[in-house]
Amino acid sequence: MEGARLNSLKIAHIYELGPQPEGVLLGGIEVALLELSKSLAKLGHEVTIVSGASSRATEFRIDDVSVKNVELGGSMKRTWDPANLRFARQVAFPFATFAADLSGFDIYHGHFYTSGVAANVLARKYGGAAVNTLHGSYYDIWRYIEPPMIASLYRLTERTLAPALARMSKIQIHTGAYFARRVIEWGAPADKVVTIHNGFDPRAFHPDVVPAGSHSNQTVLFTARRLVEKNGIDYLILAMPDIIAQHDAHLVIAGDGPEKHRLERLVGQHDLQDAISFIGAVPHTKLPHYISASDIVVIPSLMEASSLFLIESMACKRPVVATNVGGIPEILNDRCGVLVRPRDVLALSQGVNRLLADQKLRDDLATEAYAAVREALTWDNIARRTEKAYTKALSQMGS
Repeated sequence: MEGARLNSLKIAHIYELGPQPEGVLLGGIEVALLELSKSLAKLGHEVTIVSGASSRATEFRIDDVSVKNVELGGSMKRTWDPANLRFARQVAFPFATFAADLSGFDIYHGHFYTSGVAANVLARKYGGAAVNTLHGSYYDIWRYIEPPMIASLYRLTERTLAPALARMSKIQIHTGAYFARRVIEWGAPADKVVTIHNGFDPRAFHPDVVPAGSHSNQTVLFTARRLVEKNGIDYLILAMPDIIAQHDAHLVIAGDGPEKHRLERLVGQHDLQDAISFIGAVPHTKLPHYISASDIVVIPSLMEASSLFLIESMACKRPVVATNVGGIPEILNDRCGVLVRPRDVLALSQGVNRLLADQKLRDDLATEAYAAVREALTWDNIARRTEKAYTKALSQMGS
């Protein structure tokens, strides 16, 4: 009986923002959730993504994955914003899951904090195993993006909730080892904490993707980020005057979010309208073509776990300049990319200019980057590692 259960599991992935019927427009976690679910379904498991309702369909399928959108008194539809996970949505979402019929799953897998709490409550209610994934942490950067009192509150919340969820859950997965180590230092049981990085779909992201249209003969720099403060797009914009003073380069920014208008004003203040283009949110299915059309990918984040965009860019054999933060150096090192200090405009421009001046270096780094992720970080491999974590979680059901 137990052996049969482990061969084919019923898995509920729980997160406040989920895919729409046409897929995912924005959001690394949403993409990771859908791609992991698809690969787990390929392994023979029955997978459902449980998310908060938007104005769209409440139940639908994407390939072999079911999507169930829950609601509670209209709170989910009112707080739906694909570019920004609102605090009100995070607070209301667990209660929406409690009100829904989510019985019958072997694994209740919550992603991040409030969904992790929901997964634990549901697992206890229905007799499944609770798994929690923390997709990185803002712990080190709250003081840069929030007022001091709010930053202190958020840091205390992370320091309290992260190890508490590890103790409550059968397994806690981290997409970056840097935060897994910290949570163990905060008191999480080391035998419950595992690191499983994000992955990529080799059928979509590979070196032979047909590029999207580019800007004439200019060198194209590309970044695709949710336009929020932690992603550091303002530092990249401020690096552009030094870059274009030395090279004929154009920056393409894909994404949307609450920082959009401020970033557009920053471009205007520095008279960079001819050097920078905002192209809005790009559907994930089209992202490989934009990556392949670029000469250099730039990731200026203040913090990242194992950045999905980084891995996908490496899979497309693109040279990358990225900040040396969080889980990025777990994926990208000096042999396959350029790492620079975060929140440092000069370091960022120097890193980009170094690659722009040396085509051979760009080619060598891109080749090494592709080799680093080509086999190890496919979603199929990530799904198999996740499956092992589920097996361990189920083995602890009596404890």
